[in-house]
Amino acid sequence: MPELFFQSSNEPIIHDTEKPSFWKLHVLGWMFYVLILTIDNIAFIGSDKLDNDLVIFPVLTSGIIALFLTWPLRYLYRHFWRLKPAHLILAVVFSSLMVAVIWTPLKNMVVWSWEDQFSILQAFQGHFDAEHQPSRLFMTISYAFFMVMVWSSLYFGINYHFRLVQEKEQHFRAVMLSHKSQIKMLRYQINPHFLFNTLNAISTLVLQGCQQGANDMLIKLSTFFRYSLDNDPDKKITLREEVDALKLYLDIEKTRFDERLTVEFDIEPNALNLLLPSLILQPLVENSIKYAISKMRTGGKILIQAHCIHGRLLMRVEDNGPFTNLNDLVFKEQGVGLKNIHERLNVTYPQQHSFDISVAEPHGFAVTLQIPVEHPVCQHPDALA
Repeated sequence: MPELFFQSSNEPIIHDTEKPSFWKLHVLGWMFYVLILTIDNIAFIGSDKLDNDLVIFPVLTSGIIALFLTWPLRYLYRHFWRLKPAHLILAVVFSSLMVAVIWTPLKNMVVWSWEDQFSILQAFQGHFDAEHQPSRLFMTISYAFFMVMVWSSLYFGINYHFRLVQEKEQHFRAVMLSHKSQIKMLRYQINPHFLFNTLNAISTLVLQGCQQGANDMLIKLSTFFRYSLDNDPDKKITLREEVDALKLYLDIEKTRFDERLTVEFDIEPNALNLLLPSLILQPLVENSIKYAISKMRTGGKILIQAHCIHGRLLMRVEDNGPFTNLNDLVFKEQGVGLKNIHERLNVTYPQQHSFDISVAEPHGFAVTLQIPVEHPVCQHPDALA
């Protein structure tokens, strides 16, 4: 059976942006130059008056010369990255001008060489006719300088773009790692807090001589922590898994309170497969037990609800404790559980969640959470390659 991968439907996926090959862009750029100049020459001179070879081959040769002359600029410009903007501009202008000064006479000699009356060999020997003078070798140097400056601008523009993209991806990774670390830190606060309360209860049972009850609690405690440690704190789990973990915890507490504790679940079936942070409900139930059920001699009840409403997952933990006023909510400011949940929701769902504490009817307290609906995405490993 293939392994399944689950991911939140709105969890961003980071893709590494691969920069295109320099040589691919370099060659394609000068090929485009050759194509445009060829079309331009044919359009203005006219194909009926000019041999096609006289148009294509000189321009193609000129493009090849430019390709090899601008190639070293790549390595030269690597040393310019850390220059101040003004110095960088001057260095690029000067480098482009030097390339233009070399390219222009070579380009002009290539064009002239296709004329019967001009010889490149004689030109190198210093023999020029009246129509082809040395001063004319530098005609169109401004055009050549402009083309090299275009190449340089594209080089820096493309590299700056991909550097910016990479920096944004690195920053995004850093933020994601920071959030994951914060979530882990907050999530790991739960276990010591819960462990302290449970060991306290086991100690009480031992002092009361209830060895079987203490032994049962230890077994259930180890099962709960084994389940808890198997879940990665920075990954979300389904509500079904959260309820299973909650039932393990409640089995421990029922050993303590026996008939004094009744738990009811009102879970919408469609909500069971939705995602949420792991062990987000357990601290709420723990607070209800600590601050409400433990103060009642009988009839303690906790209601756990979960429903989907308008694209939101609404979860509610309600007890029937003896309190009737929010001023009685001493654990609102002092308890670790509620603070922990609030901070985890702020990190996981910034500006996308609600966290409300209210008085239940006819008495007791209720905590209501709302988070965006998230469905697990099931993918085959090959689909992620």
